[in-house]
Amino acid sequence: MYHIFSTMANSTKYIKYRQAPQKDLNIAERSVLIKGGSGMHQKHLGTPLGVHTAVSDEDMDWLKDDLHFKQHMTKGYITVRKAEVNPEVAAAEMITHDPKTDACPVIPQDFKDDDKKETIKPMANKKKAA
Repeated sequence: MYHIFSTMANSTKYIKYRQAPQKDLNIAERSVLIKGGSGMHQKHLGTPLGVHTAVSDEDMDWLKDDLHFKQHMTKGYITVRKAEVNPEVAAAEMITHDPKTDACPVIPQDFKDDDKKETIKPMANKKKAA
């Protein structure tokens, strides 16, 4: 499985054509859609490398020979990775607390462990009787 990251604003479909018996007609044999939309407001996640698309090994073997795909790679619009990501390793490398922005959730390690025996009881949302 290959991971393709695109920084292009539009999605791009790479198509392989074969010539039909009529000389002026081409028939699409195979196509691969690379998602675009980098820098656009949309509902799927964009990464610093661009918008992610997963591609099979067979499709990638075909894409490597496509002229337009090669041009997009040389100009830097497309980045190809073949790395398997272990989620546990990736999560361990993430910053758990950023002191500059204070944007991460608070975790138990952020609190000092004083030897106090008191516990804080949660307050109930009850109205007082009138």
